[in-house]
Formats: sequence, C-alpha cells, structure tokens
Amino acid sequence: MDRLMRAGRQYRSVSGMNRGEDTMSDVKIVIKYLVTVKNRTGRGKEEVSFPGGSKLQNVVDWLKERYALSLPDPHIMAILNGKGWEQLPLKLSTGLKDGDIICLFPPIAGG
Repeated sequence: MDRLMRAGRQYRSVSGMNRGEDTMSDVKIVIKYLVTVKNRTGRGKEEVSFPGGSKLQNVVDWLKERYALSLPDPHIMAILNGKGWEQLPLKLSTGLKDGDIICLFPPIAGG
C-alpha cells in the first residue's frame, strides 16, 4: 500500500488495501486519469483514501506530491461527480464524500 505523509496527515492509495484494515473515518474516492493525464500518471484510475473531513484542496496537494500535477492548470479539466471544480460553490474547499469520483482530462477543442 502506498503511503504519503503531508502536513501531519496520512493519505493512502487503497487499490491493494487489505479489507480488514480499519478505515472507518477515511473517505474513499476514485480518481480517473484520461488521455494525456493518464500518460503523465501512468495509470487510468486509482482509488485513494483521505482522512475524514478532507477537501478538494487535499486532493490537489496529493496530486502535486505524487505526480507533480499542479491544479488548477489550463491544460487539465478537473471534474468532481460531473461538475467542474470552478462550478462548485466552495471550489477547492468542497468536502470529500465516500464514493466521490474525480476525473482529470485535457480540455477538448473542436471546430
């Protein structure tokens, strides 16, 4: 299991987590990486566990530490449960809930 400590908080990638491990207070989310973002992370998706009370800003910090992704980024669209982060009333202060899905992908242009 991958572990990352940041500012006294522990974050875990739960893709290989033992089912018996106590994570009652943790919030498990899925992060999907599409197209060029997938190329940068080397994976299509992962399930990550954050401490209860975590916010989108904690995800931003985690992505920066783990993959050197700096968000917001004009070359990466960030969606939480189908809504762009900028559309959320609390923006990066939005709290995470168990089962949230975050998608990161490049903007699409057409003509």
